[in-house]
Amino acid sequence: MPATLSDAISFLETQWSSITENKVIGMLAELRFKEFLIARNYHFVSGGWIITPGRPVFGSCDVPAREKICILPRQHRFTWQEHGSQNGLLTPAEMSAYNYFREAGVKTFFATPVGVAEENFKYPTPSGKKVRALYPRPYEMQLQEVSPGGGVVSIDSKKVFSLFPERKGNVGIRCHKMNRINHQATPWTSPSVVSDLFWFEYARYFFQIDYLFSNNDLDLFVIGPSGASYPVEIKSKASAKNTALGEWFGIDMGPFAKLTFFTANKRNNDALYVVEEVDLEKNHVQWLGIRFADLVKSCSWVGQSGGKGMMGGASSTFKIPKAAFLPLADLLSSL
Repeated sequence: MPATLSDAISFLETQWSSITENKVIGMLAELRFKEFLIARNYHFVSGGWIITPGRPVFGSCDVPAREKICILPRQHRFTWQEHGSQNGLLTPAEMSAYNYFREAGVKTFFATPVGVAEENFKYPTPSGKKVRALYPRPYEMQLQEVSPGGGVVSIDSKKVFSLFPERKGNVGIRCHKMNRINHQATPWTSPSVVSDLFWFEYARYFFQIDYLFSNNDLDLFVIGPSGASYPVEIKSKASAKNTALGEWFGIDMGPFAKLTFFTANKRNNDALYVVEEVDLEKNHVQWLGIRFADLVKSCSWVGQSGGKGMMGGASSTFKIPKAAFLPLADLLSSL
């Protein structure tokens, strides 16, 4: 386990190919959204991974996209954290997230760190001249599911990933350079933010060493006053404007497809798209939100080219009229 905050940040750098301004803006928006929820006593889970087999496994998996699993990372508190989880009982929010994805038809598992020790933490090492890349896993991540009695039971990861092709050596794994982040800048000075990010990324890293898969992240999972559960996609955006729609916000096709998947079932599950509206100087204006069921009724069905995404590539978006959104406090209170 990283012995210091800086060690944890350095590990994160090895996992991120691009640390763009948009990526940092997105992280800050998620942090402010969590502060918004905490101030109003909403329960939430800090993210997870939707993982899809990298290619068909002969004789077992002809359509990989149908074999998704959900991994919800759990945390172990670092010594440099004032507060944090110690892998105790499942929280109501964790149970709600677990049940939501199971109802949506996604096999869901908690990834819990075991055998955690701060001594001898080793980073992934990129290859260089006469240097072979190394991908150490300084401690285990145990997959767990909820038992009929309401507790958690461990499950063999080979069983969970039985439809995923095994990785042959280190081919396809990437490790990126460190020392690209100013450790003294926001949000890197926040132990809770760095801890959340560390466990989130380590869970993906741990299993990607053994298996080939593609992954999509889940920003957040929030529980409404009624007890209903909602996965959340969060963006920080300035509004655009045209004569047909007036002011509007975009949603990239990737997140749109992800939220569609979450809600494409017979249980009337819904999801939320939350926008932190900012001005052209990136200053906060207001929080807005919309249920996904209302988003698909309101958005334009014709995509258009967008700006750069968080990873630096071009995006394509659907336009949603700003008038379709609610103030975030009003939306949350209606859940």
